[in-house]
Amino acid sequence: MAHPMSRRQSIAYVCGILVLLVCVQGVGALGYEKKLGSSYNSDVQLQPGDYQAFIVHLESGDKMILTVQVGSGDDIDVYTMTFKEYQSYKDPTSVQFRILPEFSKERMKYLKYSSDFAPGEAGDYVVVLDNTQKTASGATGSGVVLASVILDLRLQSPFPWWIVALVIVIAVGAALGVWAFFWRRSKASEIEEADLQRKRVEAAKIRPIFIQNPQAGPPGAPGAPGPAPSAMAPPPSSTCKSCPHVYDPTSANCIACEYR
Repeated sequence: MAHPMSRRQSIAYVCGILVLLVCVQGVGALGYEKKLGSSYNSDVQLQPGDYQAFIVHLESGDKMILTVQVGSGDDIDVYTMTFKEYQSYKDPTSVQFRILPEFSKERMKYLKYSSDFAPGEAGDYVVVLDNTQKTASGATGSGVVLASVILDLRLQSPFPWWIVALVIVIAVGAALGVWAFFWRRSKASEIEEADLQRKRVEAAKIRPIFIQNPQAGPPGAPGAPGPAPSAMAPPPSSTCKSCPHVYDPTSANCIACEYR
């Protein structure tokens, strides 16, 4: 007499069935993804139930041209879509997905874009080579397919912001260099002027020159002694124009002036 399964055995049996169902469902579409940043030219082999997806990021002004030719095997489907619709394409529970019909074709052995694909807005776009029975109108995906793929990407060169930044840095550096040059010249002039003023002040401290009054006789001459000698500067000369002081014959600066 067979013993009934225990509760633990029953749970394990049910879990095994669920895992098997999930695995069987996942085997339906085995996909491969490849992100492209430049043009692509190579052969692709697709097993029954496989698909190959090429993901490309396109900016405004970029262009893409696709050429697919089946070399051996049955027909395949080629879809061009946005990355959002590609997520729906991969989802086994999704009932539909949107494609760009002008750049897609089902049951084909040869496809070349009739015109350059230029995106309406920047984003990620996907080209799918499908060897599955994804749609009722598509290929059956029953055999191995070998196809050549040429994906020509014409990407616009990004604006060279680094050159602009470099020019700005050079311009700022040059401006700072010019400012530093004139600032040093100004400081040097200030130091030179201060040193010259110091020399003038020191020169003014020289002992005054006493000039004897011509009306008074020489020392020891007979007659009444003349007035006491006084410190007087000579009359101004032509070089006095370069002196910063006001002419004063009794001034110590004029008496000991260095500009004479």
